[in-house]
Amino acid sequence: MSKKSSDWYIPPDWSLFLTIPTITILAFVILPALSFLKAADAFNLFYTGLGIGSLGIVFLFFARLPLYRQHRFLTFGPRELPAFHRKLYWLAYLFVVVSVLMLAVVWLKVK
Repeated sequence: MSKKSSDWYIPPDWSLFLTIPTITILAFVILPALSFLKAADAFNLFYTGLGIGSLGIVFLFFARLPLYRQHRFLTFGPRELPAFHRKLYWLAYLFVVVSVLMLAVVWLKVK
């Protein structure tokens, strides 16, 4: 019997038991974050977004470092990266997207 993650099967009735707690946990995380964004100062949000974006770019550099060592600079996507670097690649993009969203909130607050 193989232990691949693609072999997992969740019965439809169990998906309800997994969906409701997941939505609840996400609501407890997202709603306080939204209230913080509403009450926060624009300068603090700007510098936080700038820091998160910079950290995301550094993570992206370290994620693509094996490709850079092979002198392969124009490859797109994480397909040719090792498993750890692929996870770091997606984490870097998550940081960049969060940074862009925070900077968009700053732009809407100042506008």
